[in-house]
Amino acid sequence: MPLDESRTPQVQGTQTLDRSVLILNAIAEHGERGADIETLIQVTGLSRATLYRLLKSLKCHGFVRAPQRGGYRLGYALLSLGAQAGNDGGIRELSRPALMRLAERFGERFFLFVEDGYHALCLELQEGCHRTSSFTRGVGGRVLFGVGQASVALLAHLPAGQRERILNQNAPRLAREYCIELGPLNDAIKAVRRDGYTAGVLDQCLSAYTGVAVALLDPQGHPLGALSCALPNVRMTDRYRMTLAKAMHAEATLIVQRALDPQRFIR
Repeated sequence: MPLDESRTPQVQGTQTLDRSVLILNAIAEHGERGADIETLIQVTGLSRATLYRLLKSLKCHGFVRAPQRGGYRLGYALLSLGAQAGNDGGIRELSRPALMRLAERFGERFFLFVEDGYHALCLELQEGCHRTSSFTRGVGGRVLFGVGQASVALLAHLPAGQRERILNQNAPRLAREYCIELGPLNDAIKAVRRDGYTAGVLDQCLSAYTGVAVALLDPQGHPLGALSCALPNVRMTDRYRMTLAKAMHAEATLIVQRALDPQRFIR
């Protein structure tokens, strides 16, 4: 949504930050090809002068690159920040070997997701030998809570009040963009707590694909993240689903044990 340049914020720095984030998100949406100045004007609603001023500052900080050919792209400084943000508590680092083992054993695509506001964020993924599709485009991709197996696994273990706020906020988009209604979604959430894993809710965007997800739970039952996989429906059977869930549970238990081990931080 374009940002209204006419509004007068209480703090000028807040407006500058809002606009800078808007620009970064717009560039990110255009991926490898980047976004030229005309595209950014259209997407953000900012004036040409404002865009050039903020892009110059973002470029100086390494948050934006301007190759000789193509549009503006995200800068490498964001990789450094993302690596630090994405390894809170060491979950990403600890999950990577587990995802590699799972991908090698089953040949599927495996992910690590964490809670990120009204979305589930992909922190890590490992490709298997089988080609498949998923809602996330890669590490750093966000999926609306309620879409995909991992988000359902996370939702099931969030505090009830927080879960209700998220679902109320996301319900219109879930129905409009994915044909997912709250009734079946709440049933899937209850099933997670009963079964210990989820296959998600059928949607209209990737209806030919399915998967399994299990939550990484701390001793208080709060989700540190969720492991998930994606594969075509034609390869999924009840037996295979249970085999995947069992293997993922074993890896999840190992990840949490290592994450909570105080000796891990002693050099």
